[in-house]
Amino acid sequence: MRALGVLSPSLAEKLGEADKYVLEIDSLKIPLALIHVPDIELDENNENNSDMVLVKKKGFSLNYRDFGVIENAWHKLKKSDQDTYYPIGSEFCGEVLKIGKTVNNLKVGDYVIANCAYPIAPFNATPGIPSNHGSKELEIFHKGKLIKVPKNIPVEQAAGMSIGIQTAISMLRKADIKDGQNVLVTSVTSNTSLIILNFLRDKNCTIYGLSYSGKETKKVKEQFPFIKTIYNFKDNNIPKNLFFDTVLDPFADTHIVALQPNLNFEAHYVTCGMFNQSSEKIQSKASYTNLPSLISNLISKNIQIRANCLGTTEDLENGLKMLSRDGSSNIPVDEVFNRDEEINLFLDKSFLKTKKIGKTVFIY
Repeated sequence: MRALGVLSPSLAEKLGEADKYVLEIDSLKIPLALIHVPDIELDENNENNSDMVLVKKKGFSLNYRDFGVIENAWHKLKKSDQDTYYPIGSEFCGEVLKIGKTVNNLKVGDYVIANCAYPIAPFNATPGIPSNHGSKELEIFHKGKLIKVPKNIPVEQAAGMSIGIQTAISMLRKADIKDGQNVLVTSVTSNTSLIILNFLRDKNCTIYGLSYSGKETKKVKEQFPFIKTIYNFKDNNIPKNLFFDTVLDPFADTHIVALQPNLNFEAHYVTCGMFNQSSEKIQSKASYTNLPSLISNLISKNIQIRANCLGTTEDLENGLKMLSRDGSSNIPVDEVFNRDEEINLFLDKSFLKTKKIGKTVFIY
């Protein structure tokens, strides 16, 4: 089977320059490659495997969170003197090959994606993202960590949507958007925000966007023409008399301080993450903010901050239903790669070295 992994130094040295990819995270230079490793098997008759499912991946994708996973893996691997690797990948779509005796929610031949339900997972499974190894062509999961994909959702979308759908639907549920409100979606070219925008299509409210650089916003407007205006964060061009009732923000450490003047009284600010995730950036004094000032300003307007980690099984099910029944609804996919020799191109787009709007997917 194949897997995309972070390589130990000795394994990286054995590969030619064209066969590996070097990812730079701050001062780190981390080698990655698509490698061939032994297959894994599932003995479905073993009582210890009664709740387990063997999945053959059809495609996978990377997320912003993979930067942190890769950095943590490298800190461990760089000290190793053995030829070893750490497989990466947060999202996937695969086919069920084998099931344990008590698996009754899935059958062989079903196409599945990860169920990242948090803080409670079905069937007493461990909550959260089921694997940091989504690129492994074969992988074994607990039955509570998978959910069947409707047949009319293509693999290209399914391979990159578990985290995005579960997060987006959960954030919208917590935002409790009312008719007529002003809603701001930040970082409109990020994968999370594109999925949020997809599920805002039918809301009876005024949608605004915010882009950090202002690049590629024309494509976003073309894809989501209901967005009234997309503002540029660097230009600080949001009108002073425009107030938002809801902000949906994937990167609170970038935006929350600057957006305070434009938050309405009783506004809901829902965020699911931070932009600065590497250890060097987190420890940098440039990322610090004046916490007492921030809190006092938020208190003065009764702002409700909702932190969001993933979502429930019901959030994922609701998102899949909406995608399945609405032909205009889709998970934006920028480009699909399907040849081993294209893995570096896939990584360039995944890690934003080349422009993209939507998910980058690798199909096996």
